[in-house]
Amino acid sequence: MTKKTIMSSFRAVWGAFWNVVSGRIITVGFLKRHFAKIAIVLFVIFGFIANRFSGMLEMRRIDNLESELKSSQSAYVLSSAGYFSKIREKTMQELVDTMKLNLNAPQQPPYILTSNED
Repeated sequence: MTKKTIMSSFRAVWGAFWNVVSGRIITVGFLKRHFAKIAIVLFVIFGFIANRFSGMLEMRRIDNLESELKSSQSAYVLSSAGYFSKIREKTMQELVDTMKLNLNAPQQPPYILTSNED
């Protein structure tokens, strides 16, 4: 390659770059001729962005609801266990009372006996 061909190719690339930068490639006439196609493409792009954003919001909402469900299930298990323990104690006390065994549930915890021989 000679210096002349290198310089002409450089000028061509520089000219194309300058046309893009200065806005000479996409003219007003081009925009008028292809307005419908450009509008449809922009509408599809904006629709895609909106769809993706709403999907992300719904996924975040689902995650929040799942964590709330887990905490509600834990609270249900705790309250269910407390309820059933009260029911069992009441049922056993009624059974003891019907058999007239004269037994009561202790009101104080048991004492620990220690020896002083140590």
